[in-house]
Amino acid sequence: MVYLGGKAADLAEARALVTENLRNGKALDKFKVFVASQGGNPAVVDDYSLMPHASRQQDVLADASGYVTEIVADDIGVAAMLLGAGRATKESTIDLAAGLKILKKVGDPVQKGEAIVRMFANKADFGQAEKLIQEAYSIGEERKEITLIHGVITD
Repeated sequence: MVYLGGKAADLAEARALVTENLRNGKALDKFKVFVASQGGNPAVVDDYSLMPHASRQQDVLADASGYVTEIVADDIGVAAMLLGAGRATKESTIDLAAGLKILKKVGDPVQKGEAIVRMFANKADFGQAEKLIQEAYSIGEERKEITLIHGVITD
């Protein structure tokens, strides 16, 4: 984005500029401005204890041993919504304390009974979200290699 925005002559200069702004704190200061401009408290950037905290948490456990071979992202998103982290309708309210922590990703080894996702919510029932997460995870015997770049377009 720095290069495309004309702030650097080439990608190497753009990387150097980004790295310097991360090191000198300018990037963090700009993030605080973004948070404040959207009505948030920029102090949370320096003090995570100011963030809302869910009253309940529960781990989703692997139902088999092996390697995580696939995660259906849509199902993970719906599970987060069911916990309150998203809207089912435009009238729905978002619980800023609700959400998911993904503990195992594609390619990771996992043992049966090991936590793969941690759910956070203020709602009383994790059941439906847990079921969706269990169904979203595929665990197989062979480790799946992850392809980060699927192709390059040169035209």
